[in-house]
Amino acid sequence: MPQLIASAIPATLTLRMMKVLIALIPLLAVCAGQLNNLTNSQELDPAGNFRLNWEVIPGTGDIVLEIHAKAAGWVSLEIVTDDGKYADIIFGGYNDEFNFGYLEDWSLEWIPGAHLPPIQDTSKDIVLQSASYVDSTTILRVKRSLNTGDYYDVPIHSGQMPMAWSYSTSDAYDSVHAAAGFVYITFY
Repeated sequence: MPQLIASAIPATLTLRMMKVLIALIPLLAVCAGQLNNLTNSQELDPAGNFRLNWEVIPGTGDIVLEIHAKAAGWVSLEIVTDDGKYADIIFGGYNDEFNFGYLEDWSLEWIPGAHLPPIQDTSKDIVLQSASYVDSTTILRVKRSLNTGDYYDVPIHSGQMPMAWSYSTSDAYDSVHAAAGFVYITFY
């Protein structure tokens, strides 16, 4: 019976289907690679309430960042310039009341002991891949280019980089953070 079905399909159609499948293999491989567990991880909060997982996607110039924060509100990750004067902010979370994830691309200037209010970046150079709130933990997964080319974004470079983090107990944008800290991360 299988021979009868195979012989009923014209050889040119079978060849076309195989070409399409072969053309899709690289695309499927890239998509599957982005869904795997991220191989790098660093606990940013000494109390264990904020962890960052990441993966630089080979050959693309992109990085996937995944924040795990024991918080019911917003989370933020600040990519800071080496001189510590400026930061590119990934701000977002999961609103469990309305069941949706949200993401903002902001920047700010640091001043001794504090920072100026964040400014929204008009060029949104980060992509929300997923957001959830599970077991009292907000999980936010985003993708961006290592170097977006945007004046307001801080390029992610090799070697150690200064980073800041914070989270809130509320999804309100203007709520004060419940915890915050500063660390160094080597992304690659």
